[in-house]
Amino acid sequence: MYVLTLIIEVGSAGLENVRDGSYIGEYESFPVKAVVKVDVMSNRITVIEIIEHRCGLGKKAEKITKEIEKSQSVDVDVVTGATLSSKVILKAVEDALDKGKE
Repeated sequence: MYVLTLIIEVGSAGLENVRDGSYIGEYESFPVKAVVKVDVMSNRITVIEIIEHRCGLGKKAEKITKEIEKSQSVDVDVVTGATLSSKVILKAVEDALDKGKE
């Protein structure tokens, strides 16, 4: 039996250089895809909206956005039982924040 191990590295995505605005980020690791909108004001994430999340059984990972908002970081624990979806959402948020960097 072979087990496929997928490693998705999530960076720190610091907010200190992110301009105020709304940014769309996306990330896909088949079969999971996430598209998010991240609103930033005064170097703080004010809201994260999930625009698209193809996830199969990983729907419960969507609550990770509240943890990101609370901690103001993508360095949060993944949702148990929805690891791939959690990491894909984290990478989509990271992508959005990268687009707002000066």
